[in-house]
Amino acid sequence: MNTTKLEARDTSRTEVLIKQNPTNSTSDFSEDESFESNPAIEEKQTSILCLFIQCYAQQLKLVFQSIVPDLKDLKTWQIAILILFGTFNVIFSILDFNSLFSQKRSLLKWINDYHDGITLWRRISLCLSGISAFTTILYVVLVMHGKFSSFFWGIVSAILYGTFAFAYGYVGDAQLFIFFFLPIQFVGIYLWAKELDNKSTTRVKSLKPIGWLYVCVLTALLTFIFYYEIPMFSKRLVKDYLFEKRFVPHVFDAITNSLNVVGQILLIACYWEQYIIWIMVNIMSIIMYSA
Repeated sequence: MNTTKLEARDTSRTEVLIKQNPTNSTSDFSEDESFESNPAIEEKQTSILCLFIQCYAQQLKLVFQSIVPDLKDLKTWQIAILILFGTFNVIFSILDFNSLFSQKRSLLKWINDYHDGITLWRRISLCLSGISAFTTILYVVLVMHGKFSSFFWGIVSAILYGTFAFAYGYVGDAQLFIFFFLPIQFVGIYLWAKELDNKSTTRVKSLKPIGWLYVCVLTALLTFIFYYEIPMFSKRLVKDYLFEKRFVPHVFDAITNSLNVVGQILLIACYWEQYIIWIMVNIMSIIMYSA
Protein backbone atom coordinates (compact mmCIF):
# COMPACT_ATOMS: atom_id res chain seq x y z
CA MET A 1 0.00 0.00 0.00
CA ASN A 2 2.75 2.38 0.83
CA THR A 3 4.48 1.62 -2.45
CA THR A 4 1.33 2.35 -4.41
CA LYS A 5 0.87 5.67 -2.70
CA LEU A 6 4.45 6.72 -3.46
CA GLU A 7 4.06 5.84 -7.12
CA ALA A 8 0.86 7.83 -7.31
CA ARG A 9 2.51 10.86 -5.74
CA ASP A 10 5.44 10.60 -8.18
CA THR A 11 3.04 10.37 -11.10
CA SER A 12 1.20 13.51 -10.04
CA ARG A 13 4.47 15.39 -9.69
CA THR A 14 5.52 14.25 -13.16
CA GLU A 15 2.24 15.45 -14.64
CA VAL A 16 2.68 18.80 -12.98
CA LEU A 17 6.20 19.14 -14.39
CA ILE A 18 5.00 18.13 -17.86
CA LYS A 19 2.24 20.75 -17.70
CA GLN A 20 4.68 23.42 -16.54
CA ASN A 21 7.41 22.70 -19.07
CA PRO A 22 5.43 23.55 -22.21
CA THR A 23 4.41 26.82 -20.65
CA ASN A 24 8.00 27.74 -19.89
CA SER A 25 9.18 26.75 -23.36
CA THR A 26 6.48 28.88 -24.99
CA SER A 27 7.55 31.87 -22.89
CA ASP A 28 11.18 31.34 -23.83
CA PHE A 29 10.19 31.11 -27.51
CA SER A 30 8.29 34.41 -27.39
CA GLU A 31 11.24 36.10 -25.72
CA ASP A 32 13.58 34.77 -28.40
CA GLU A 33 11.15 35.90 -31.12
CA SER A 34 10.92 39.41 -29.69
CA PHE A 35 14.70 39.52 -29.41
CA GLU A 36 15.08 38.50 -33.03
CA SER A 37 12.48 41.03 -34.19
CA ASN A 38 14.59 44.02 -33.10
CA PRO A 39 17.35 43.36 -35.67
CA ALA A 40 14.63 42.85 -38.26
CA ILE A 41 13.16 46.27 -37.47
CA GLU A 42 16.59 47.89 -37.59
CA GLU A 43 17.31 46.21 -40.91
CA LYS A 44 14.01 47.48 -42.30
CA GLN A 45 14.76 51.03 -41.14
CA THR A 46 18.21 50.83 -42.69
CA SER A 47 16.76 49.63 -45.98
CA ILE A 48 14.26 52.53 -46.00
CA LEU A 49 17.07 55.01 -45.37
CA CYS A 50 19.17 53.46 -48.14
CA LEU A 51 16.21 53.63 -50.52
CA PHE A 52 15.66 57.31 -49.67
CA ILE A 53 19.35 58.09 -50.27
CA GLN A 54 19.25 56.30 -53.62
CA CYS A 55 16.11 58.18 -54.68
CA TYR A 56 17.56 61.53 -53.60
CA ALA A 57 20.81 60.76 -55.45
CA GLN A 58 18.73 60.21 -58.59
CA GLN A 59 17.02 63.57 -58.01
CA LEU A 60 20.39 65.31 -57.68
CA LYS A 61 21.55 63.59 -60.85
CA LEU A 62 18.46 64.90 -62.64
CA VAL A 63 19.28 68.44 -61.46
CA PHE A 64 22.70 68.25 -63.14
CA GLN A 65 21.34 66.57 -66.26
CA SER A 66 18.74 69.30 -66.76
CA ILE A 67 21.19 72.25 -66.56
CA VAL A 68 22.00 72.46 -70.28
CA PRO A 69 18.49 71.59 -71.60
CA ASP A 70 16.92 74.19 -69.30
CA LEU A 71 19.31 76.88 -70.53
CA LYS A 72 18.54 75.96 -74.13
CA ASP A 73 14.82 76.41 -73.43
CA LEU A 74 15.37 80.10 -72.66
CA LYS A 75 14.46 82.55 -75.39
CA THR A 76 17.15 84.45 -77.28
CA TRP A 77 16.28 87.81 -75.74
CA GLN A 78 16.37 86.29 -72.25
CA ILE A 79 19.83 84.82 -72.87
CA ALA A 80 21.03 88.18 -74.23
CA ILE A 81 19.81 90.05 -71.13
CA LEU A 82 21.37 87.46 -68.82
CA ILE A 83 24.73 87.71 -70.60
CA LEU A 84 24.60 91.51 -70.48
CA PHE A 85 23.69 91.48 -66.78
CA GLY A 86 26.37 88.91 -65.96
CA THR A 87 29.05 90.88 -67.82
CA PHE A 88 28.01 94.08 -66.05
CA ASN A 89 28.23 92.46 -62.61
CA VAL A 90 31.57 90.75 -63.23
CA ILE A 91 33.13 93.99 -64.49
CA PHE A 92 31.96 95.98 -61.48
CA SER A 93 33.20 93.30 -59.08
CA ILE A 94 36.71 93.44 -60.59
CA LEU A 95 37.19 97.09 -61.55
CA ASP A 96 37.35 100.01 -59.13
CA PHE A 97 35.94 103.06 -60.89
CA ASN A 98 36.91 105.29 -57.97
CA SER A 99 40.38 105.16 -59.49
CA LEU A 100 39.13 107.53 -62.20
CA PHE A 101 38.99 110.27 -59.53
CA SER A 102 42.23 109.35 -57.78
CA GLN A 103 45.61 108.75 -59.37
CA LYS A 104 46.80 106.79 -56.33
CA ARG A 105 44.23 104.06 -56.88
CA SER A 106 44.48 101.20 -59.38
CA LEU A 107 41.71 100.30 -61.76
CA LEU A 108 41.72 96.75 -60.35
CA LYS A 109 40.02 96.22 -57.00
CA TRP A 110 42.32 93.28 -56.28
CA ILE A 111 45.39 95.55 -56.21
CA ASN A 112 43.67 98.25 -54.16
CA ASP A 113 42.44 95.72 -51.60
CA TYR A 114 45.93 94.23 -51.42
CA HIS A 115 47.44 97.63 -50.58
CA ASP A 116 44.61 98.26 -48.10
CA GLY A 117 45.58 95.10 -46.21
CA ILE A 118 42.45 93.10 -47.09
CA THR A 119 43.01 89.38 -46.47
CA LEU A 120 43.26 86.99 -49.40
CA TRP A 121 39.98 85.15 -48.85
CA ARG A 122 38.07 88.43 -48.68
CA ARG A 123 39.60 89.60 -51.95
CA ILE A 124 38.63 86.33 -53.60
CA SER A 125 35.06 86.55 -52.31
CA LEU A 126 34.79 90.11 -53.63
CA CYS A 127 35.91 89.05 -57.10
CA LEU A 128 33.33 86.26 -57.07
CA SER A 129 30.50 88.56 -55.93
CA GLY A 130 29.69 89.43 -59.55
CA ILE A 131 29.28 85.75 -60.40
CA SER A 132 27.10 85.42 -57.30
CA ALA A 133 24.77 88.18 -58.54
CA PHE A 134 24.56 86.55 -61.97
CA THR A 135 23.74 83.09 -60.58
CA THR A 136 21.08 84.62 -58.33
CA ILE A 137 19.30 86.22 -61.29
CA LEU A 138 19.63 83.03 -63.33
CA TYR A 139 18.19 81.10 -60.39
CA VAL A 140 15.14 83.36 -60.19
CA VAL A 141 14.54 83.27 -63.96
CA LEU A 142 14.67 79.47 -64.10
CA VAL A 143 12.39 79.21 -61.06
CA MET A 144 9.93 81.47 -62.87
CA HIS A 145 9.80 78.86 -65.65
CA GLY A 146 9.58 75.98 -63.14
CA LYS A 147 12.93 74.50 -64.19
CA PHE A 148 14.44 71.83 -61.95
CA SER A 149 18.04 72.91 -62.62
CA SER A 150 17.32 76.23 -60.90
CA PHE A 151 18.38 74.68 -57.59
CA PHE A 152 21.91 74.15 -58.89
CA TRP A 153 22.26 77.89 -59.45
CA GLY A 154 20.57 78.56 -56.11
CA ILE A 155 23.18 76.47 -54.30
CA VAL A 156 26.05 78.24 -56.10
CA SER A 157 24.52 81.64 -55.36
CA ALA A 158 23.98 80.89 -51.65
CA ILE A 159 27.58 79.70 -51.20
CA LEU A 160 29.21 82.59 -53.09
CA TYR A 161 27.13 85.44 -51.68
CA GLY A 162 26.98 83.94 -48.19
CA THR A 163 30.79 83.82 -48.11
CA PHE A 164 31.02 87.38 -49.43
CA ALA A 165 28.54 88.63 -46.82
CA PHE A 166 30.49 86.98 -44.00
CA ALA A 167 33.74 88.45 -45.36
CA TYR A 168 32.48 92.03 -45.37
CA GLY A 169 30.25 91.98 -42.29
CA TYR A 170 26.79 91.90 -43.90
CA VAL A 171 25.58 89.80 -41.01
CA GLY A 172 21.88 89.59 -41.85
CA ASP A 173 22.56 88.46 -45.41
CA ALA A 174 25.35 86.13 -44.28
CA GLN A 175 23.26 84.09 -41.87
CA LEU A 176 20.30 84.16 -44.25
CA PHE A 177 22.19 82.74 -47.23
CA ILE A 178 24.40 80.23 -45.40
CA PHE A 179 22.02 78.96 -42.70
CA PHE A 180 18.70 79.20 -44.57
CA PHE A 181 18.96 79.65 -48.35
CA LEU A 182 21.64 76.98 -48.79
CA PRO A 183 19.94 74.08 -46.95
CA ILE A 184 16.48 75.02 -48.25
CA GLN A 185 17.69 74.35 -51.81
CA PHE A 186 18.05 70.67 -50.99
CA VAL A 187 14.56 70.65 -49.48
CA GLY A 188 13.28 72.23 -52.69
CA ILE A 189 14.89 69.51 -54.80
CA TYR A 190 13.02 66.87 -52.81
CA LEU A 191 9.66 68.67 -53.00
CA TRP A 192 9.87 69.67 -56.67
CA ALA A 193 10.88 66.16 -57.73
CA LYS A 194 7.37 64.97 -56.82
CA GLU A 195 5.68 67.31 -59.33
CA LEU A 196 8.01 67.21 -62.35
CA ASP A 197 6.81 66.46 -65.86
CA ASN A 198 8.82 64.74 -68.58
CA LYS A 199 10.71 67.99 -69.28
CA SER A 200 11.90 68.41 -65.66
CA THR A 201 9.46 71.29 -65.21
CA THR A 202 7.04 71.82 -62.34
CA ARG A 203 3.65 73.53 -62.22
CA VAL A 204 3.43 77.07 -60.77
CA LYS A 205 0.58 77.76 -58.32
CA SER A 206 -1.24 80.87 -57.03
CA LEU A 207 -1.94 81.94 -53.45
CA LYS A 208 -5.48 82.11 -52.10
CA PRO A 209 -6.61 84.91 -49.70
CA ILE A 210 -5.98 82.67 -46.68
CA GLY A 211 -2.47 82.12 -48.03
CA TRP A 212 -1.81 85.86 -48.01
CA LEU A 213 -2.99 85.97 -44.41
CA TYR A 214 -0.42 83.32 -43.50
CA VAL A 215 2.24 85.30 -45.38
CA CYS A 216 1.47 88.50 -43.44
CA VAL A 217 1.39 86.74 -40.05
CA LEU A 218 4.65 84.88 -40.73
CA THR A 219 6.36 88.07 -41.96
CA ALA A 220 5.31 89.99 -38.84
CA LEU A 221 6.51 87.19 -36.55
CA LEU A 222 9.87 86.84 -38.31
CA THR A 223 10.36 90.63 -38.34
CA PHE A 224 9.95 90.72 -34.56
CA ILE A 225 12.47 87.88 -34.16
CA PHE A 226 15.05 89.33 -36.59
CA TYR A 227 14.79 92.78 -35.01
CA TYR A 228 16.49 91.41 -31.89
CA GLU A 229 18.40 88.47 -33.37
CA ILE A 230 20.41 90.26 -36.09
CA PRO A 231 22.13 92.75 -33.70
CA MET A 232 22.99 89.91 -31.29
CA PHE A 233 24.48 87.79 -34.07
CA SER A 234 26.30 90.79 -35.56
CA LYS A 235 27.94 91.73 -32.26
CA ARG A 236 29.14 88.17 -31.77
CA LEU A 237 30.53 88.02 -35.31
CA VAL A 238 31.99 91.50 -35.88
CA LYS A 239 31.41 93.11 -32.44
CA ASP A 240 29.23 95.82 -33.96
CA TYR A 241 25.88 96.38 -35.68
CA LEU A 242 25.63 99.03 -38.39
CA PHE A 243 22.01 100.08 -37.70
CA GLU A 244 21.99 99.81 -33.91
CA LYS A 245 21.24 103.52 -33.38
CA ARG A 246 19.15 103.94 -36.55
CA PHE A 247 15.59 102.82 -35.97
CA VAL A 248 14.22 102.92 -39.53
CA PRO A 249 17.13 101.05 -41.21
CA HIS A 250 17.09 98.61 -38.27
CA VAL A 251 13.41 97.85 -38.90
CA PHE A 252 13.99 97.60 -42.65
CA ASP A 253 16.85 95.17 -42.03
CA ALA A 254 14.54 92.91 -40.02
CA ILE A 255 11.70 93.19 -42.56
CA THR A 256 13.91 92.40 -45.57
CA ASN A 257 15.29 89.32 -43.84
CA SER A 258 11.81 88.09 -42.95
CA LEU A 259 10.55 88.77 -46.49
CA ASN A 260 13.53 86.85 -47.88
CA VAL A 261 12.55 83.85 -45.78
CA VAL A 262 8.89 84.08 -46.80
CA GLY A 263 9.83 84.54 -50.46
CA GLN A 264 12.05 81.48 -50.37
CA ILE A 265 9.26 79.41 -48.83
CA LEU A 266 6.88 80.54 -51.60
CA LEU A 267 9.55 79.68 -54.15
CA ILE A 268 9.97 76.17 -52.79
CA ALA A 269 6.18 75.75 -52.76
CA CYS A 270 5.98 76.92 -56.44
CA TYR A 271 3.87 80.06 -55.84
CA TRP A 272 4.35 82.87 -58.38
CA GLU A 273 3.62 85.52 -55.72
CA GLN A 274 7.21 85.10 -54.59
CA TYR A 275 8.13 87.77 -57.17
CA ILE A 276 6.00 90.33 -55.36
CA ILE A 277 8.04 89.53 -52.25
CA TRP A 278 11.36 89.85 -54.12
CA ILE A 279 10.35 93.25 -55.54
CA MET A 280 9.49 94.45 -52.03
CA VAL A 281 12.84 93.17 -50.73
CA ASN A 282 14.77 95.00 -53.47
CA ILE A 283 12.93 98.29 -52.95
CA MET A 284 13.40 98.19 -49.17
CA SER A 285 17.08 97.22 -49.51
CA ILE A 286 17.73 100.22 -51.77
CA ILE A 287 16.00 102.54 -49.31
CA MET A 288 17.80 100.99 -46.34
CA TYR A 289 21.33 101.26 -47.71
CA SER A 290 20.83 104.60 -49.43
CA ALA A 291 19.62 106.06 -46.14
